[in-house]
Amino acid sequence: MKQYLLLMVLAFNCLFVNAKDIDFPTIKNKQGITVVVEKGHWTEYVNQYLAPEFTRLTQVPVKIIELELAHMQDVQTQSMVNAKSQYDVVTLEAGWAKEWASKGYTIPLNSLAKKYDKKKQRWKNFLKYFFPSLIEILSYKGLLYSVPYNTYVMGNHYRYDLFNDVNEQANFQAQYHYKLAPPKTLDQLTDVAKFFTRKKGQLLKGQVLNKNFYGVALMSGNKPHINDEWSAILWAKGGYWFKPNYVNKHLLNFSIPNNDEFLKQTALYYLNLKQYAFPANESFAYIESAEALSNGDVAMWPFAYNNLWVKSSLLKSNDPKQRFAISATPGGKPYHGAYAFSVAYDSKNPEAAFWFLRFMTSKQGQFKYANGGGNPTRKDVSLELTQKIKLFSPQHYALKASFKANMAWSGDIKNHGHYMSTAMGTIYPLLSQYAYLIASKELKYDVGINKLMFEMMKAQNENGEKAMVMH
Repeated sequence: MKQYLLLMVLAFNCLFVNAKDIDFPTIKNKQGITVVVEKGHWTEYVNQYLAPEFTRLTQVPVKIIELELAHMQDVQTQSMVNAKSQYDVVTLEAGWAKEWASKGYTIPLNSLAKKYDKKKQRWKNFLKYFFPSLIEILSYKGLLYSVPYNTYVMGNHYRYDLFNDVNEQANFQAQYHYKLAPPKTLDQLTDVAKFFTRKKGQLLKGQVLNKNFYGVALMSGNKPHINDEWSAILWAKGGYWFKPNYVNKHLLNFSIPNNDEFLKQTALYYLNLKQYAFPANESFAYIESAEALSNGDVAMWPFAYNNLWVKSSLLKSNDPKQRFAISATPGGKPYHGAYAFSVAYDSKNPEAAFWFLRFMTSKQGQFKYANGGGNPTRKDVSLELTQKIKLFSPQHYALKASFKANMAWSGDIKNHGHYMSTAMGTIYPLLSQYAYLIASKELKYDVGINKLMFEMMKAQNENGEKAMVMH
């Protein structure tokens, strides 16, 4: 990993030699801050490069705490509920933003700007550079409580060399009567996944396989990420988990679907697609899926997080001609969101915490974060990087796919209860739990869906600000 980070720094150095650091004021409180980040390769870059740079500029020490997504919510919530003041900057999955804001766990950023940004250093224009859909998700009652630093919007990570092999193209055309290409629809995804699933001893690109090969990798383990795949499929089919209802543009309540037909279709689709997926145990999630692609075990990771382009495009197989690319997710409705920074209400140094957040999400900070494989949340950074980096490289594909997906979500966030509820910290684990139980056939799909609807409505009505009704 250290070798990888060094290569990334050298490869991108030409982009940043003239970059001017953010103009910090003198931070009066020099007490060190503790920052929570999601565990991953980009976090190592923050720890080794960005946090030390912030300290150099401000003389404020930074301690980085890495947490896996599965534990991130509980660990941070326990600290804030008990006012332990353990963390100054907290990291949240975008779906938790409104819940944490409604409970007072996080501080409105405009109030911090008024207090600590006396010169108003472009604060008024600061937000216009971020993807609007992310700002929509992270805002609560018209105020922004979190700033996104790493978007994980989905794309289809696939083997470019397989899709462009003339023999594979001819065979696919003969079997399915249309051209082989990255699938745009869910039906096409099933076709392509089935087509590329091969047994040991069969041919792939004209070569005899020495192991089984699969059409797709799915994050079907007992982890939060299975819900993101189900959401992408459900939304692509035109369904929803629960819907926000408005009166005169004001949120009135939420309702579960009139019928569960779209939910059943989603469950059955996923169960069918699994037969063409790389075998997964209960721990199988995003790292394992990325490695299945890079190891030469699958043709596609169709519901991949685009900030994982670094992992999914590592050449680990024995095929030197293996190449990778990224397209839109099949169905065109990828799971959307970002990891975001907020200042905890019980921070011991909210001044330094605020400026760390500003540093990490400034134009310069986002450029440098891209060094470590992070996926930028700013439109300006994404567009400039797309123009400067190598054409048709995995990161180039990731940036283009992410930009289109992020912009496509603009204006549509308010139509999804998933992003409007203040109880998603409770509901999200329920979605993941029941998706896994159904996918692993521990529950029949119709039984699981009925139980999920009941538990979800109960969770919203016990923990959310607005009620959830039957229809």
